[in-house]
Amino acid sequence: MKIHLFFFILLFWVTILPATKKYPQYGSLDLRRQCRKGNGRCRLECHESEIRIAFCMRPATHCCLQK
Repeated sequence: MKIHLFFFILLFWVTILPATKKYPQYGSLDLRRQCRKGNGRCRLECHESEIRIAFCMRPATHCCLQK
């Protein structure tokens, strides 16, 4: 089990950390705040009178805007 943890940490260190150093603007994007700036709400399902434009925090939640 310890060897799996070691390889997981190694994989994280090799792939994710260099990407955040090279492209810091992508790691700091808060989709929930961007949805609220556009007068939207993060919901699991949008009503018929709303338009779904993007995902919020998880792929299951959508940013819903009023028509």
